[in-house]
Amino acid sequence: MRAGHIGWAAAVLVIAGCAAPGTAPRDGSEVGVSSSPAPPVSAPATRAPGPEDGPPGDGAPNNADNNAWKQRGELSTAQRRTGQELAARIRPKLEAMRVAGDLTPESTRQALLGFGLPAGDVQVTAMWPAIDTGVSPPGAAYGIHLAGGGCVIGSVRPERVTAEVTAAAAEFGCLEPQTH
Repeated sequence: MRAGHIGWAAAVLVIAGCAAPGTAPRDGSEVGVSSSPAPPVSAPATRAPGPEDGPPGDGAPNNADNNAWKQRGELSTAQRRTGQELAARIRPKLEAMRVAGDLTPESTRQALLGFGLPAGDVQVTAMWPAIDTGVSPPGAAYGIHLAGGGCVIGSVRPERVTAEVTAAAAEFGCLEPQTH
């Protein structure tokens, strides 16, 4: 056989090998054809989008995975009760500071430490800067770590005081870091 014919013959064999399953060559020979049906092909498992994924088109395809570092655990009944008791104790002091216009992170930290909280368990920062201006609004954000993984988090702002009882996050504890 000449070289050109060998290449042509190889191409024909390759094409014949790519025929649809269950087809046979026209001469009746059954090269590489199985008499048993092919197993059914199942579609890959998918999950239904959930609220953590955000509205369609508004987030990254892996939005939930990308934000997993922010996820907080669950609190026991005792942890939740301890957090609620602390929140009820600190709220009046923080509210008095708000009314007086004393909204600095340092004043907020000192007020929280005045409740006998360990200094290492109290985090206070300035409010996050606005994206468009880069200027931090007046006020302070705080996080208080409770024994057993609970947190009281909130803020002191000119318009309100917040205090929320939640679990700590594995990546950062109580007070979420500024990321932008």
